[in-house]
Amino acid sequence: MFHATSPAGNAVIHKIVWEAGVRRRVLLTHVGALGGLVGVALVVMATPGLHVPPQPIFPPDVSTKVPALDASGPVAVGMKPPPGRVRAVAGDLVAPPQVALATLERVAARPPLGDLGLAAPPRRVSPDEWEGTLLYRPTVTSSASFVAMGYTIYIAGAVAVEPDQTCDFEGVRWPCGERAMLAFRYFLRGRAPLCQLLPTAERLPIAAACKLGKQDVGAWLVANGWAHARPGGGYEKAEGVAKHAKMGVFGPPD
Repeated sequence: MFHATSPAGNAVIHKIVWEAGVRRRVLLTHVGALGGLVGVALVVMATPGLHVPPQPIFPPDVSTKVPALDASGPVAVGMKPPPGRVRAVAGDLVAPPQVALATLERVAARPPLGDLGLAAPPRRVSPDEWEGTLLYRPTVTSSASFVAMGYTIYIAGAVAVEPDQTCDFEGVRWPCGERAMLAFRYFLRGRAPLCQLLPTAERLPIAAACKLGKQDVGAWLVANGWAHARPGGGYEKAEGVAKHAKMGVFGPPD
């Protein structure tokens, strides 16, 4: 056993005192935490329960009297007045007016204020001012039709002579259909005719007016007797000239 005055004895005493202080501080910490929990529990127990703060109570405004809704005044269709007292706000402006349908009358529209917004009359286009589509590298399929750039074009106002048709001139039979198709091929000679195509053609077979340079293709074919005039197509006089001059299918073989 160590003597109290020896160094070893002093170390033991200091250790015991230090451990006692640590235990006391831990005990005080637990006691404080327990006291805080007890205080919170007491506050919760004292509160009746969690609730929303009460709404403020305003004294009634005795200076302004709220008029009751006038049942005879205008009321919007389909709306019902709320229960209790309400204040009407511009009822004659908000609610639709009461209109008798029998009194309505349709009147003509007013004339335009000026000519600025009116559509201009269509301009008449002469044959020399045609606006169309150039069709390159045409291939003749009959004496009044050809294909080019995916389009199949039938010359408007003209009826083709059948390729296998034969004609009789003063007792001589000759293949006028083949000759008519060959004449049309020589006329084009790989040049690009200008044809009036509709935007909605979409590569479908279409009858169109065409020209080559300043020459109307349909008029040239019918006037030279290599195609017949379609009734109402505008080339009837040209066919009469070809018959009178015995040209094309109406004349002798070449």
